[in-house]
Amino acid sequence: MGASRLSGSLLLRIVRDIADYQFGRGAGEKLFPSECVVEVSKRTGRPRYIRLDGDIIATIRYPDNMIALSLRGAERLREALGDRAPRIVLRESGMERVLRGMSPLAADIQYCSDGIRPGEEVLVESSDGKLIAIGRAITSSRIMRELKTGAVIKIRKVKKH
Repeated sequence: MGASRLSGSLLLRIVRDIADYQFGRGAGEKLFPSECVVEVSKRTGRPRYIRLDGDIIATIRYPDNMIALSLRGAERLREALGDRAPRIVLRESGMERVLRGMSPLAADIQYCSDGIRPGEEVLVESSDGKLIAIGRAITSSRIMRELKTGAVIKIRKVKKH
């Protein structure tokens, strides 16, 4: 990663502001503590990776400049926001599909948070509250509840069990 003309603290404030916008006020500071290091893109000079203890916990995706969480970042978000985190809870019938990396179907969803928008990061949990995957919403939470068939989340990463 390249050097930036912006200071580390300013870069951290920028990614915290993005997190506040994306996940709700106050999420940025909880998700990205002061120990985080923000790496910038050599090509653009803009924030790209956010690391904590050497591990990438989030990536700023282009072209929309939104945050894509790693599994560790997703766990931090769930701890920080609790039940306010954007999430779905799967029925037992959908677990095997997701553990194989496939997208959950509308019929597999037992619960989904209010206010999920298409393209938003979504935590995928088992019925006992354990994080099993992270993905991006294909539809809004309102539509997820109304659908009877079809994929509702595009799975990006599955936690190894």
